[in-house]
Amino acid sequence: MTTNHPGRIVAGLLLLAGGFVVAVTAFAIAVAKVLVDGGVHVSNTDARLLSDLMAVLPFVIAFAVVNVAAAIGLFAERGWAPSIAAGAATIATIGGVLVLVGRDPFAPIGSAGPSTDGVEILVAFTVLYAVVLLALAAARPRATSIMGASA
Repeated sequence: MTTNHPGRIVAGLLLLAGGFVVAVTAFAIAVAKVLVDGGVHVSNTDARLLSDLMAVLPFVIAFAVVNVAAAIGLFAERGWAPSIAAGAATIATIGGVLVLVGRDPFAPIGSAGPSTDGVEILVAFTVLYAVVLLALAAARPRATSIMGASA
């Protein structure tokens, strides 16, 4: 077995961190729903936002699981891991860019624009997953010519 390329390790660490934060966020959304259903008073706007978040919660959980699985696969040098990691990072990066340049779904209802905190979080995650893509690209084996020499 060969040693793990530093690019795979960096990508794995970033995916593990991103997956952990996404999983904690999903847990927080679920706990908030339980509290609101249990009688904790929130504004009507927050209740609607929580309802919208609950609708996409299974996808958020699945994304967190894919991130962690890809990270573990990268650490274990599995052949499937770079493809899964690149897929997750591509979806996150493109999604982040589209949200940043488009209409902001994180803008508070009735406000003139997006929340600064929401934009900062989105930029941080978009950059994180873009760095994952760069690390995976650096870890790819170099192409060789027909004669077997490095290109």
